[in-house]
Amino acid sequence: MRNRESRRGFSAAVQLNERQREIIEQIPAEWRINASLPWSERDPMSLPERSGILSVLELEITESSTTNILGKIRCRRWSATQVTLAFCKRAAIAHQAVNCVSEFMFDEALRTAHALDDYMAEHNKTIGPLHGLPISIKEHIELKGSRATAGLWAWADFRSQEDSVVVHMLRRQGAIFHVKTTNPQLIMALETDSNLFGRTLNPHNTTLTCGGSSGGEAALICLRGSVVGIGADIGGSIRVPSGFCGLYGLKPSVARLPHGGLRGLHAGMENIIGCVGPMATCVADLQLICDSILACQPWDIEPSLIELPWKLDVHMPGRLRVGILWHDGVVAPHPPIRREMLRVQQALQRAGHSTFEWDPVENKQLVGLIDELYFLDGGEEYFEILKSGKENAVPIMQWLLDSKASKTYKVQETWKINTIVDKLRSSHLSRWISSDVDVLLTPVNASLASGHDESRYWGYSSVYNLLDLPAVAFPTGVINSADTWASYPAEQKHAMSSIDAYYRQMYDEYGPEKYVNAPVSLQLVGRRLREEELLRALEIVDRALAGCKYGQLDLARA
Repeated sequence: MRNRESRRGFSAAVQLNERQREIIEQIPAEWRINASLPWSERDPMSLPERSGILSVLELEITESSTTNILGKIRCRRWSATQVTLAFCKRAAIAHQAVNCVSEFMFDEALRTAHALDDYMAEHNKTIGPLHGLPISIKEHIELKGSRATAGLWAWADFRSQEDSVVVHMLRRQGAIFHVKTTNPQLIMALETDSNLFGRTLNPHNTTLTCGGSSGGEAALICLRGSVVGIGADIGGSIRVPSGFCGLYGLKPSVARLPHGGLRGLHAGMENIIGCVGPMATCVADLQLICDSILACQPWDIEPSLIELPWKLDVHMPGRLRVGILWHDGVVAPHPPIRREMLRVQQALQRAGHSTFEWDPVENKQLVGLIDELYFLDGGEEYFEILKSGKENAVPIMQWLLDSKASKTYKVQETWKINTIVDKLRSSHLSRWISSDVDVLLTPVNASLASGHDESRYWGYSSVYNLLDLPAVAFPTGVINSADTWASYPAEQKHAMSSIDAYYRQMYDEYGPEKYVNAPVSLQLVGRRLREEELLRALEIVDRALAGCKYGQLDLARA
């Protein structure tokens, strides 16, 4: 059976399989981390600067905002070639730190950059709004000539013959693809680990997971090996890794952004549908990518899409009304998450907005239904593809298959599930309308970035896939030593379920020390197909937070 030869962290001595060696060998010798650099000095977050591989200009380029990069290219301060080379080098550094790249495409990226520079020199204009911008993409999203394996040995040598629709749209707007990033075995996990690629680590703390399934994207962008990337989300796979790595990540409504051309299992499953979405370091970049994709009218290629261009002139009420989901009735979020929810609440109130507690009346039932819908075939397709590749499931996937894939459903049983889901969607929408709420504020996950192989719950993110509501993860702060259960109301100081007990023990066993440097992130949820309003609301939340310092937080009001 094909299994990893070593399960130790990537930033220690590891034995690599043939695919992992192939990826490392794609990195030019002059971009390799000096073997004499002590491991104690290889903190991933400072490594790009400490490595000595990047020039002063390349550091400036890779630490700039997307808006600044594109502006410098347009005014010819920087060339597309300079920008692409800088991000290629930084992506190589990032991979050596946390194992986040599944395939480097340096030569193709630099050829495209040269062609874009030639076009600008000849025509005195850019080819599109993303002219010369390097963009990374999740491994199972098809890009012509690259591998799309879903982290499986059975598909290890598959190369895409065509671009996915989202790649096609971004190319038309001038984007350059320089790397594909790791995703977990079978895609279906909130961590990023596979026998094929190995484990991807969290740049803030390598003893923690980067999240999944778009974990390679999150880790790479966190280390600025890319300034913006494309992930996919069917249960939290954009939002959870974005949250774990301190980024912004948007899961749009189904049929808003193109989803055609992704390689994975369960093709044709309509009970719960995944979405493609952007991951970045600020709200503005999410807006830019959505606008650029939809400006190409992808509904003319992908018939399931709704013909709905991106609206730039969206205005939100002067006073937002925000519903706050403090917990979902199943698992209480860890103390740092509650602390940051309280801080956001107080920041919004001080800025003149109103908040109220959102009752999780549908959440518990939705979580149970989601677990059924992901495994309607009893996991048969998963078991078959693992067997055909002669590999075992990695630990996080083995737990998932053992605990969730227990029953094969009859067609009539799936109809009954769909009927229940429709009723819950109607109930949720009715409460939304009657409450006159603009957005919901929720945890993005029950915990901060988990320890490796410890992720067990996706309820805070996956319910919004099933409700088909747009949701965005965003960073708010970092953990501190004062984060304890003491701030919780009395009725929330005891476990609500067995999985809640598991997460409480996870935090209590080691306390804040386990999660040192871990970002704290939250989630904002909007109305279906109103992504523009959601991101505009997030801008308002960000501005309110900027004016609310930690010293102003009143824990007594919890």
